[in-house]
Amino acid sequence: MIHSFSCKNFYSFAEDCSVSFVVNEKAPNNHGYFLTPSGTRLSKIETVIGPNASGKTNLLKVLPFIKWLIADSSNINPTTPLPVKSFMFGERKNKPIKLSADFEIDGNIYTYSFILEEKKIVLEELKVKNKTKQKMTSKKIFSRQWNRKSGEYELNDKSFNLPNGFENSIRPNASIISIAVRLGHKESLKFFDYWKKVETNVIEAGWIGDHLLPNANQQLIEALDFYSESKNETLKKEAEKLLSRFDLGLESFKIKKEKKENSFSMNVKVAHFFNNRTEYLPMQYESSGTKQLFILLKTILLVLANGGVAVLDEFDVNLHPEIVLSLYELFIHPETNPNNAQLFFSTHSHLVLNKLDKYQIILTEKNEKGESESWRLDDVSGVRADDNYYAKYIAGAYGAVPKL
Repeated sequence: MIHSFSCKNFYSFAEDCSVSFVVNEKAPNNHGYFLTPSGTRLSKIETVIGPNASGKTNLLKVLPFIKWLIADSSNINPTTPLPVKSFMFGERKNKPIKLSADFEIDGNIYTYSFILEEKKIVLEELKVKNKTKQKMTSKKIFSRQWNRKSGEYELNDKSFNLPNGFENSIRPNASIISIAVRLGHKESLKFFDYWKKVETNVIEAGWIGDHLLPNANQQLIEALDFYSESKNETLKKEAEKLLSRFDLGLESFKIKKEKKENSFSMNVKVAHFFNNRTEYLPMQYESSGTKQLFILLKTILLVLANGGVAVLDEFDVNLHPEIVLSLYELFIHPETNPNNAQLFFSTHSHLVLNKLDKYQIILTEKNEKGESESWRLDDVSGVRADDNYYAKYIAGAYGAVPKL
């Protein structure tokens, strides 16, 4: 369960920026919110709204990148630079990046923080929060900090019991958790497993579905490969059920993997009900919207099943606004979201604002210096719970609209 996250000097966000899923007792009492074992109220949904090039995608990159740092960074070559960029202009160019996330596991709230340079993690720290009747305190679980004088890391892991000799395995471009899991450290597994549940369609270069990117079609191939696995048969049937419900004219889809010399190819046929009989069409003849749904549903159904977090950019691309609303509602209803999975997404389908509360709307825009800024709508003075957010946003009352 994500409570909040923050960044500084991260892509177009030069100054401190934070996003919070935490709400107080003033938030409506509906299925869009839930109470965690720690007693914190969280939103299941946060959406990012703003004009083109305002920083929406960059804001969505924070959680996937933290996931990569925590769970996957040990997979790259030890000399490879970190796949992230600082603010590229002015005095902040090449300055350190700051990232932090608050999240909950088994009723405990953790804060994981990083300070990063191009080729190394300068500071890494994990803390757990302790709540008493008097105040909230925090206890350090582990930390490491780069000592510029000695050219080595100072490691503090007394509360984490890392394996003997772990300091010899430390790498500048890989997190402690990522390395420790490889060494069989059991205490690291719960953090590793938690962050592996973050599913996304965002990579370092941006939204993976962008046709200007060289791997734009790779996402559809990966989704179809996922559905072809026998262990994912239940999720495949759920996807078929939802695709059929969205009235796309299809009933099911068949995926046949054919082995070639050194690889596999996939023969995909989609079943359509036509004139009282079932006819099959190759996947290539399906609409862009249908292909987009194949991709989105893989991520959404995985997260709903596991209770993770879906971070989805361009949520509405090629989709009718009513379908966007239907996908959003999968996260709202307890019947389809029994594990309180969370959805963090960007969209230009602004009709969704009619379904959201002011605690679930993040606005982004660039200031006169070209720096992205963001704020939650409930931070804006005078915004009422019964306002028509869609009408007021379109009218420019909240900002974060194109200045044409």
